[in-house]
Amino acid sequence: MWRGGLGESMDFATSTHRRRWLYTKSRLEEERRRLQQVVVEGLRRQRAAADPGEPEAGSATKRPREPPPVSPMGELLMLKYYQQIIQEKCREMRMPAKVMATAIQYHKRFFLRHTSMEYDPGRVMITAIFMATKVEERYTRAADIAAAFDVSEDLVVKQEVALLEGLNFDLVVHSPYRALHGIIQELKDARVAAAAGLPPPTASASAPSPASPGSAAANLPSLDEPLLTAPLQLVDDASRAAYGALDALLLSDAPLLYGPAQLAAAALRSGFKTKGVRIPSFLARLAARAAAQRATREAEADGDGSPPDDDDGAATDAAAAAAAQADPAAALTAVLDELDSLGSEGARRVEVAEVKEANAAAREWRNLLKDAASAAGGGGPGKGAGGAGDDAARAAKREAKKAARAAAKAKEAELLGMPQRQ
Repeated sequence: MWRGGLGESMDFATSTHRRRWLYTKSRLEEERRRLQQVVVEGLRRQRAAADPGEPEAGSATKRPREPPPVSPMGELLMLKYYQQIIQEKCREMRMPAKVMATAIQYHKRFFLRHTSMEYDPGRVMITAIFMATKVEERYTRAADIAAAFDVSEDLVVKQEVALLEGLNFDLVVHSPYRALHGIIQELKDARVAAAAGLPPPTASASAPSPASPGSAAANLPSLDEPLLTAPLQLVDDASRAAYGALDALLLSDAPLLYGPAQLAAAALRSGFKTKGVRIPSFLARLAARAAAQRATREAEADGDGSPPDDDDGAATDAAAAAAAQADPAAALTAVLDELDSLGSEGARRVEVAEVKEANAAAREWRNLLKDAASAAGGGGPGKGAGGAGDDAARAAKREAKKAARAAAKAKEAELLGMPQRQ
């Protein structure tokens, strides 16, 4: 399936968001399976290092039996449960939608580098909100976030280094809420222009001119008749419903599969559908302009000798991309249909009872990994007289961690443009 960008900004086209954090469905499933296997194999190695002569688990007199990993569905439900809490707490604390969206994306991305068997998703959730307030310039004190969750201030900041490293320091998230706001404004401007008998307004200064390879964008479809005649109140109601649809999409895998403008278009279509209004012509406008922008980017890439980019970071085959370029509206419709399905999944609320079993299994694994690491690192019970050598090793490990934290903080300050405290 072609996953062409829908009029994304040039910033997004070259962003780490697009290049590193968008997946195909198959690759996403494969990555999650791989992560669990890495954790299981890591525990076995740690246990073997702690006592190479000890037989495998299975006897009551030997080390504890290795429990089964958290089920893939259990993991996804548990992560979604905590992402629901991010939405609720951000609204409760009156944070902008961009903070909430960024915090959810951080949580999703972190758990594509680690699993709940290694890190507590509840603790990562709290730190993700704190980090998002700094990145999105809506700084909220750790003490205030701690109070909202009734936890210690230390717990808010304790996972910062791990979160930064898990995100590969890719802190910029392109918000689908900003994209939705822009599309809604474009729709309203088009209604005004059509009512006044004027040509449709240009969406952005970067849109191709009629002389460019995207000249087809000059012949945009007429606005849908129901949009022209709909009262402004209905448009406003549909727009509010679109924001609700976008909230649901964020709780699915959609942000890991599609770009922000595609999420916004799917949410807009869903919002108007709830009000009984279909908007295929307006969506065709968006698709036509996106196709023209893609053609322009590819022409520029051919001109400077660089390889053309693949939209939204997904690997695309030439035939599918060519077909999409020939009929961008049909390609967009197929993508929006997929997003409708994901939105339905996201809209289903996960209750705490559904994640108790997975939460308990993940906690058991975290405890096992902690115990295995402690035993493999020396100095554990029954290891004999390690003496000064063990003490020195532990001290060196502490210093290394301290240096890593300082480096991570410095990198964060550099990325955020904040002065460092001396």
